[in-house]
Parts: sequence; C-alpha cells; structure tokens
Amino acid sequence: MIRKSQLVNALFMVGFPVFGYGSYYGLLHGISKGMMISVAPFVAILLFYLIDALYRQRVGKLLTGTWWLCMAYIATLVVSMFVALRGGIPGVQMGNVLLSCLLFLAPFNAAVCVVFYNRDDPSFSFARTLFIGLGALLAINMLGFLAGVQSAGHSFEGRANFPYIRGIYTGAHLLAVFCLMLLFKLRDFGKRPVAFMLYLVVLLVCLVFMMKINSRLSFMIFLMLAVLFATKAIKVVRGLYTISLFTLPLLLSFSLLVYNVLSTPFFASILERVSKEDVTTFNGRSYIWNAMGDWAFYDRTGLLLGNGFKGHYKLHLLDFVAVLWDEPHAYNLHSHSTFTEVLVAQGVLGIVLLYLIFWLGFKHHRRQYMEGGSEAPLFAGFAYLLFIWQLDIFCYGVDLGHSILFCMMAPLCLKRSKPLEEAG
Repeated sequence: MIRKSQLVNALFMVGFPVFGYGSYYGLLHGISKGMMISVAPFVAILLFYLIDALYRQRVGKLLTGTWWLCMAYIATLVVSMFVALRGGIPGVQMGNVLLSCLLFLAPFNAAVCVVFYNRDDPSFSFARTLFIGLGALLAINMLGFLAGVQSAGHSFEGRANFPYIRGIYTGAHLLAVFCLMLLFKLRDFGKRPVAFMLYLVVLLVCLVFMMKINSRLSFMIFLMLAVLFATKAIKVVRGLYTISLFTLPLLLSFSLLVYNVLSTPFFASILERVSKEDVTTFNGRSYIWNAMGDWAFYDRTGLLLGNGFKGHYKLHLLDFVAVLWDEPHAYNLHSHSTFTEVLVAQGVLGIVLLYLIFWLGFKHHRRQYMEGGSEAPLFAGFAYLLFIWQLDIFCYGVDLGHSILFCMMAPLCLKRSKPLEEAG
C-alpha cells in the first residue's frame, strides 16, 4: 500500500523535470500552456492535501512565522503582476498573470506539504528529496542536449544549451546548486567506494557541462563556494551573509580586478571568453545596473512600494539598452539581477522581505550544516543562491531559482516540537 508521504514525495521530485519540460513547451506553444504543465505536479500535491484535510487535522497550527513572511513576499510579487496588468504592460494578460501567480505559490506550498507529511519520519531528508528532483531535471536536460534537442529559450551557438529550461544561464545555476549539494555525497570512500566513485563521475560530468555552458559569474561563485565547502573552511568563515549583501556593488567596483583574475591562464583556458570590454561590463549588464542605480538615487519613482512587473518599461529605464542591443522593445528585457528586478517592481518593501527570508534561511541552514544533520547539503545550495540572486534573474518570479529558494525555506515553515497525530 502506498503511503501518503510516498505519493507526495514522488510528485514533488517529478515536479522539477516537469517544470523544466513546461518551460520548453511554453516557449514553443505559448507561455500559458507551458506554465500549466510546469505547475501541474505541485498543484496535484496541494489538491491532495486539501482533500486529505477534510478527513484529518490541518497544517495551520504548525505554520511558523517564516511561512507568513514567505507568503508576504510572494504577495508583493502577485500584486506587482496585477499592477502590470492594470498598467497595460505589453504581453501581460489576465490568463498568464493568474498562471504566473500560481507558479509563484505552488512549488513553495507543495514543499511545505512534503515536510508536513514526512514530519514524523526520522529517516526523511528534505535535502535528499530536493536533490533527487533537481538531479532528474538535470538528467533530462543532459540527455536532451546529447540527443540534439534544440533549446527554444535564450541560447548561444557552440555552447551547451539545455533544452528543458528557460535559458542557458539557468542551466549554469542549476548545475552549480546541484554540484554543491553533491559534494556532500563525496565522503566515506573506505565504506562505500562504489557509491563514492559513481558520485564522483556524476560531479565530473556536471563540471564538463558547466564548462560548456561557459557562464563566468556562475563559475566564479561556484568555485569559491566549492573550495570553502570541500575544505570545510566554511565552518570558520564569518560574515558570509553580510558580504553577500554587497555582491553587486563589489563586482561593479572591482570589475578590473575580476578581468585580471579571469585573464590568468587557468581561467582563460576554461572560460575562453575573456575580452576586457566584455568582462569589465559583465557582458553589458553594468549598463543596466547603473541605470537602475541612477533611478534609485535620483528619480525614486515608486521606490517604496514598487512599479509593478516590468516596471522598468513604464519608467523607460532600459530604452537605451534596447537600442544598444538591437531589441525592438524594452519590455522584452529584464535587469539581469533579481535584486534590481525586485527593487523596481516591488520596491523597498519587497527587497526588505526578501533580505529577511535570506537571513532566516541562512541562519537555519548554517546551523543544520554545523550540526552535521541530514539537511546540511541545503546550506551549500542556499549559499550559492545568496550570491547569485544579485547577479542574475534566476531567483525572480517564474524562473527556476525562485522555486528552489522557497522550497529550501519549507523546512523552516513548520513547527516540529508538537507534531500532530495523523489520522487514517
């Protein structure tokens, strides 16, 4: 007989490769259709819980303040979509707004349900469940790439463009999160040599694909964190969260130093694309970030509560970038940073809520890591998100990083001191 927890866990793990396939399908046949596919397994978990809740006690009494905080941030994201709809932003329609909101909410709350159904199982590891789900998403992308399936999203000729994902850099971030979690499998060689070698092969394969994707910022952050976790120096590092707060301004201030590092023989040989203009402007992203900075310091329209989804289009912040990049419309652009995207769309309110979420997640997962618990691998993946969210759109909205981030917050959302008795 299949247990409720087994059904929910299976749906959750399947959810990530389905999420990826939905992204691919949506780019070919319509974004709304793709989002319906992407969200389906997570919605199935929520529907299962709602039906089950008719016959058993509900999760409500177990919810912590962290769940409410996460929902408050997602609420600002939802509101920003309706502001864009009311403002007539091109391409924003009621159907895709509602589906986007569902995609903001469903993976996170499905993850909370997974923790809920497994709360009395001492052998359960949410980190392992998430790891398997992300691994399945990577597997279908690698197989699809090797089979010659063409990416329908943002891609570059001659590089590894994963098909079942939104864009090439999303693949780089997914690989980084997965590999950092995979490092925790590389232990006990004497006790489990076969398993150790299998995990090592998987890691090497992932590193090869990471090189073929050739994302410089992603690789730099991954390499820094991989060294810290592999050597366990992360245990004595202090101020990691504080340093992460200044990732974007530090990169802009030390762009020439970044170029000098990347132009060394080691990095130049594996990253290939190391022109001074390209590196020091971060492939043109610095133009966008500086425009956002000028708005925040000198204009400040909607700074407190935001300007809605694609607020930069309403403010004409990226019109000059559209001209530079030969884009017909600025609304097709984004700011290449979750930080700046949230600041413009959801204002200081959204940014403060997101900073609090990262702080609570950082404290919790670091404590789990220091105690050597089964959830320790989540800290490595979370540490990567802590830096990359300022440098890429990966953690914003319907992109994969948003779902990964909030799934990692799920273990913080339920009280465990007084578990409810299961009925049936």
